Amino acid sequence: MRAIDIGTRRVIQAGASATVSEAAGIMRRHQAGCLVVTREQDGRLEPVGIVTDRDLVTRCIAAHFDPATTALECVMSAPLLHCRPDAPIDEVVDVMQQRGVRRLPLIDDAGALAGIVSTDDVLVALTELAERINQTLNTQPTLDRAYL
Repeated sequence: MRAIDIGTRRVIQAGASATVSEAAGIMRRHQAGCLVVTREQDGRLEPVGIVTDRDLVTRCIAAHFDPATTALECVMSAPLLHCRPDAPIDEVVDVMQQRGVRRLPLIDDAGALAGIVSTDDVLVALTELAERINQTLNTQPTLDRAYL
């Protein structure tokens, strides 16, 4: 299983100069718990950080910053931890475990955002695989009549 196969290609994004209030509105509209922060570089958007709903609370509101004027680049996690879209699931889990993150953006060789994978995505994929194995084990093989 590859990261891109279990994650989602739809990634919510916002510019680094967007305010925390704007980001919260975007996350609310898309019912998303995080967004990838981008910055324009050489005419294309480059992913540079990530912000979660928890970051907005702990790094902005609890720190008494004004959400209407605080830019995402002030509260985002950076540098951006990521994996390749074709990374195997065990590599994704290793990065998440070693770095203590629950979401990993998927960045292709050209530096473009290809998707995002979460711990929930990994759990769903592994559960589906375990169910398939269980079905295989519980299927009675058809006996060859010549041996009866």
